[in-house]
Amino acid sequence: MLEQFVEQLLQEKSIPADMDPEIKAQLIKDLTVRVEDLINRRLIDAMSDEQLAEFNKILDQEPANPEAVKAFIEQNIKNKEQITTGALLEFRQLYLGPAS
Repeated sequence: MLEQFVEQLLQEKSIPADMDPEIKAQLIKDLTVRVEDLINRRLIDAMSDEQLAEFNKILDQEPANPEAVKAFIEQNIKNKEQITTGALLEFRQLYLGPAS
């Protein structure tokens, strides 16, 4: 889903269609990581201090357990869809600039 979002941004940014495929793939990968980082930051921002402390305990476990992280977010961030959508819109505006 995020890669499709990034590819749409690249089209809106008018990235040349004849761009080297390896460069385009790396650009998509880099932008996808940045989008994920922003979404994660916004989800963390939405946590209370108590939730954040509990979340950090999950993150500190070795080895990291992505399923536990996902379950915690599902159970504790009630408006995660709105937060994610907001982060996507924020990233879009940051990447494309203000609408003319």
